[in-house]
Amino acid sequence: MKGYFALALLPWLIGTALADVQPPPTQAAQKQPRTLGQKAVLHVYYYSPKTLEITYVDSYLFKDQEACVNAIGAALQIAMPYAGDGDLVTGKCVGVNPPDAITKPDKRRETADSTEL
Repeated sequence: MKGYFALALLPWLIGTALADVQPPPTQAAQKQPRTLGQKAVLHVYYYSPKTLEITYVDSYLFKDQEACVNAIGAALQIAMPYAGDGDLVTGKCVGVNPPDAITKPDKRRETADSTEL
């Protein structure tokens, strides 16, 4: 009787053991998120007031610089309770504008080292 009871519990034990196993991540899940079209970055700096040593930096992407500047006040209000041991918090928006050479490349660029085939 005990043998039948153990056989009845065996599938349950195997099922609970395998329930926590995660499947391997797919190729799509391993890709980094796309940040194309982001025009500004808000950096929130936590720093020590005595030594001015930066202890932590948090960064957030924005579609335009105006939205980034408008979000500084709210970001600082959210960050202040998490500042530890008298750290000060400040925020700064940095515009992200790729150079024209990347956004508008020349149709043909020749250098002295290049040869035409």
